[in-house]
Amino acid sequence: MALSLRVRWAAFLLVAAAMLARPARAQKSAAHQSTSVVHVRGLVYGEDLVRSARRFLGQPYVWGGDEPGAFDCSGFVRYVFAQHQIALPRTAHEQATIGDAPYPGDLKPGDLLFFWGGRGAQHIAIYIGGDTIIHASSRGGRVKLDHFSGSPSEATWFGQRLIAVRRILPADGVLNVPMTASRERRD
Repeated sequence: MALSLRVRWAAFLLVAAAMLARPARAQKSAAHQSTSVVHVRGLVYGEDLVRSARRFLGQPYVWGGDEPGAFDCSGFVRYVFAQHQIALPRTAHEQATIGDAPYPGDLKPGDLLFFWGGRGAQHIAIYIGGDTIIHASSRGGRVKLDHFSGSPSEATWFGQRLIAVRRILPADGVLNVPMTASRERRD
């Protein structure tokens, strides 16, 4: 954890130095600012991955899709991890073979959840916390949030079909640190 704080502090200092080095005319009002990203090597935690995954909510589902125009479940997970330069295999079945298996009931944001679909791990989702997952849903036709386990009296589809949990994070990768940049107003 201390390494992560050092990396984040270094990223903050880089952003601050970049902002101070800008010409004064570029530093207009906050109303005309845009956000860019600084990529910093460091430990990627589940919360970092969840932030990245949420950016794709609503993107369409297409079987075999592996880019923001259209995702399938494993393509979505692979793409989100790739945003942090963490490589994963392509299919849910292959992805279920990597990482560590946490103790039952010890879910953390960023954990990968695998679901039975007739031939082993046929669906994958990312646990985001609070009994919620994010996944590319064929039934919903898009990247969406769903409840994972439901209630004791009425389990969800996901709660009934969970077959594996894998933990990959924290892992060495790239943190995407937002940097606010001023831009001139053009009238």
